[in-house]
Amino acid sequence: MSIVDLWEMLRSGSMDFVGPKPPWRFFLPPPVPVVVVVALRSSRTMSIVDLWEMLRSGSMDFVGQKQAFDFQYYIIWIAGIIGFIYGFIQQRFLYTFYFIFGATMFVTAVCLPSWPWWNRNPVKWLEPKEEPKPKEAKEDKKKGGGKKDKKKE
Repeated sequence: MSIVDLWEMLRSGSMDFVGPKPPWRFFLPPPVPVVVVVALRSSRTMSIVDLWEMLRSGSMDFVGQKQAFDFQYYIIWIAGIIGFIYGFIQQRFLYTFYFIFGATMFVTAVCLPSWPWWNRNPVKWLEPKEEPKPKEAKEDKKKGGGKKDKKKE
């Protein structure tokens, strides 16, 4: 049953609504029944299994790749600058390393897996065209089907 069928049932009055029916219901469009809300909500959410499959497959679209690259680039640079300033004030270069290393670990956890937010613009591939079958296969069998004679020397 599609959403259009549910909407037609709703319009015809053969489906009850959830909640009281106000007297001004004839002037307003009918509310969306609970079944349609659940159907729409389930199509937008992702289950744990779907999330695991996406993470396992490693699919990330081109826009997500660019965003992940930019994110990691800027985060590591900002952490390096802040770490350098903090390390300069404290007179310890090790603090600069801590900031950069921490930012790298954070960015690795965020950018390396193919989280759903990196796959918001999937590529829509075209269907492959069928190639015509060549008729040369039958002709080749007729012409050169036998063994070649070897010359005796």
